[in-house]
Amino acid sequence: MLRINGSIRAIAAAAALVLAAAAGTAAAPQGKVQPLMRFPDIHGDTVVFVCGGDIWSAPAGGGTAVKLTVHDGEEFYPKFSPDGSMIAFTGEYDGNGDVYVMNAGGGEITRVTFHPGYDQVVGWHPLKNKIIFNSGRKAFNRFTRLYMISPDGTGIEELIMHEAAQGSFSSDGTKIAYNRVGTENRTWKRYKGGLAQDVYLFDFEKMKDTKITDFPGTDRLPMWIGDKIYFSSDRDRVLNIHEYDTATGNIRQVTTHSEYDVRRPSEGTGRIVYELGGDIWMLDAVSGKTARIDISVLPDSPEARPWYKDVSAEAAQIDCSPAGERALVVARGEVFTVPAE
Repeated sequence: MLRINGSIRAIAAAAALVLAAAAGTAAAPQGKVQPLMRFPDIHGDTVVFVCGGDIWSAPAGGGTAVKLTVHDGEEFYPKFSPDGSMIAFTGEYDGNGDVYVMNAGGGEITRVTFHPGYDQVVGWHPLKNKIIFNSGRKAFNRFTRLYMISPDGTGIEELIMHEAAQGSFSSDGTKIAYNRVGTENRTWKRYKGGLAQDVYLFDFEKMKDTKITDFPGTDRLPMWIGDKIYFSSDRDRVLNIHEYDTATGNIRQVTTHSEYDVRRPSEGTGRIVYELGGDIWMLDAVSGKTARIDISVLPDSPEARPWYKDVSAEAAQIDCSPAGERALVVARGEVFTVPAE
């Protein structure tokens, strides 16, 4: 066994200092790498999204984001209320995924649902001021149903559709466009199997359910704007936003992204925001124009900062230079060079 200045332990302990320096150099300079932004929603001049498991808000025209939640658990699916005063989201504050609500600017976070199942926020009813969420609390296996509940936790309603994962109401609340199954969190691409999504239209006045898409692949996340229903589909082998005209039944493609899929689109005040390659993009439903929102996220990211770690007990291999002036030490999967001193 090779010993320099007494022991391998001394060399490995010195290597801990090098480890801390290596951790620091691995982090990119501030502002050079943009964090992943997901689950966007929009109302007026404000966009909300999830980054690092927390909810942030930013100007819809671009700018520096502000963190709205700081809990160690994750927060997902933020959705503005119709008047823009509140944000509903799925949170893990008490260990379980339940519906929560907070002010649009952050603060006064209140738990809304109390059920051992996972409750995923879907949106809001346009007239009743109720949060729409899906849950498997009355289903079996992978199936869910849609529910509505007031922000104070009262007046829960179970929608009549026997199987539903996502949905968007017409402006008068008489109809809902919805998906029966949800596969947004799966990694499948160009899937055409038994769980391929279609868009259905349920008329509450006529109590009639109609399938309005018949593409063998994915038609997901319907969004009702005026007399049009927008949804994402991989009809051109990449997920893009398409438009269904409720008057004619015609479907046309709106966005033409080719490198990345359009993920988790969400509608608000006549515009659609969506994930694209880790960035947030916006589609104006009237003009059909799309643009990337230039958002600057400046997280504290304590886990990315360099730190000192005693790896003396984890030295796995060692070697020394021909003259015995320096040693090579392998610890924690890293190689360090340490002076004999």
